[in-house]
Amino acid sequence: MASELNQIAGWSWRWRIFLAGALCLVAALSAAGPSSDAGADLHAAQRFQLALEAQTARDYRSMLELLREAATQGDAEAQEMLGMVLLSGPVLYGQAVRADRCEARMWMRQAAMQGSDTAKVQLTFLNRLRNSPAGVKACD
Repeated sequence: MASELNQIAGWSWRWRIFLAGALCLVAALSAAGPSSDAGADLHAAQRFQLALEAQTARDYRSMLELLREAATQGDAEAQEMLGMVLLSGPVLYGQAVRADRCEARMWMRQAAMQGSDTAKVQLTFLNRLRNSPAGVKACD
């Protein structure tokens, strides 16, 4: 009888180890990243937060993509940050981000229309830069 109890206790311990391993595997798979379908249900604010995380991880291509998606959905913070990212371009973000004053101006304008004071200041700065050298087309 004692050996049977030891066998049951041994199985119970093995079962616990197996269950803990399975839970760790499930946690690792869920933390690995969202599936392609999960991204469709994200709100603009969530995309903006993911963009900030991508910036922290120095994944600037993902950051730019997420910022564009959130800005397109109307998130003023994303529009403001996207404008600033496009202004600084490769100076801060390497070759992953191409500087584009005209697109930066468009996003800053949209953020300013939503009440962003920072975007208003940046837009004033950008409007002063419109006087580009001869032969260089300024933004429309």
